[in-house]
Amino acid sequence: MAASRNKPPADLTAGFAAVLQAHLPVGAELWVGLSGGRDSVVLLDLARRSWPQLRAIHVHHGLSPRADAWADFCQSLCRDWDIPLQIARVRVERQGQGLEAAARKARYQAYRESGARYLALGHHRRDQAETLLFNLCRGAGVAGAAAMPPYREQAGLYLLRPLLAWAPAALADYARASGLTWVEDESNQDVRFGRNFLRHEILPALTRRFPGAEASLARAAGHFAEAQGLLDELALQDDALIQARLEPLLQLSPARQANWLRWWLRQAGWQVPEAVALAECLRQLAASPEAGQLELRLAEGSLRLWRGRLYRVAQQPERLPGRWDGQAPFAWGNGRLSLRPALGQGLSQGRLAGQVLEVRLRQGGEHLRPGPGRPRRPLKKILQDSGLPPWERETLPLLFVGEELVACVGVVLAADWQCAPDEPGWLPCLQIGLSSGA
Repeated sequence: MAASRNKPPADLTAGFAAVLQAHLPVGAELWVGLSGGRDSVVLLDLARRSWPQLRAIHVHHGLSPRADAWADFCQSLCRDWDIPLQIARVRVERQGQGLEAAARKARYQAYRESGARYLALGHHRRDQAETLLFNLCRGAGVAGAAAMPPYREQAGLYLLRPLLAWAPAALADYARASGLTWVEDESNQDVRFGRNFLRHEILPALTRRFPGAEASLARAAGHFAEAQGLLDELALQDDALIQARLEPLLQLSPARQANWLRWWLRQAGWQVPEAVALAECLRQLAASPEAGQLELRLAEGSLRLWRGRLYRVAQQPERLPGRWDGQAPFAWGNGRLSLRPALGQGLSQGRLAGQVLEVRLRQGGEHLRPGPGRPRRPLKKILQDSGLPPWERETLPLLFVGEELVACVGVVLAADWQCAPDEPGWLPCLQIGLSSGA
């Protein structure tokens, strides 16, 4: 399984190293997506020759009877090359998607959860051409026609495709010269899958008629990427005016409205709806009164309008009430609840000493006194006055001692539990990811 000592092609080796040096910080750990196929094995071999801090990840989809053998091959290869390997076993759930799309979704989720920050993938020029054709056949816009970027960041994971400019023949030459071995995925020959149909039926026919078709399509994807970059610049300029407010959004032309909305959804890592669905979103927004409420369901959550502002509200994990000692952070939906020390702010440390907190959701009927000398008020009224959107009011954690409400985190503290100006206090804080926001 190990590579021979034959000298690999110098141009590919030098080009690969240059890409890594251009995009990776010195000392960064590079992860390599290793399927066990030829392209990923070439990628790993190039990486070990070019970058000292290296790990590999193999995603075990469990879709093929040979999946265990592929994982064993990757383990053996990485052991021979002294490269740490993580095997991520995933469950592919179709949920109305095709098998290709579902497997891809599970694979990228595994990448995001791996702990990797910089991840290299083995896509090459033909993959780029296939992706362009595949996306165009699905009616993609400029972003889809840009196909796969050579480098991009999403949710803290930096994806790098160092082989994207190279033809598969160059990788085959490299593998042969380096004495590499790899595994073959039999599903790659199944033309029932859309990408395989394009690879085995359409691209060869195009290449027979237009010999430079593969390179031309990959080059066209680069042109579309430049155009998308300009559209993103325009959306960024429009965002300075819009700031998620409906009124200035509707003052733009329909094309610029759609461009900004696509850009704004992508900023949260959301999948952009198809053109028809996006147009319907904008139509409903235009028909909504400025102060009205509207909720449009999307794949990752919902687009909401409230008091003239737009919000992206991501799907939330369940919030589970429970007892809390205040020491370790308390998991709350997609966030974490903690107590931070603060002088003259928050809940009295002395008053809380020895008490056990209960973290609960609103049930209705809660009351507290928000300040010294002020009357008790319904929490519902306090939240209405806070200006928080309705969906956020329902998910805030409430802190109880026994049956006494001592805090609605981020909004109000009960007067009887607040610390004095010169007294040590505990400040309840909720740290969350992007769950909603204008």
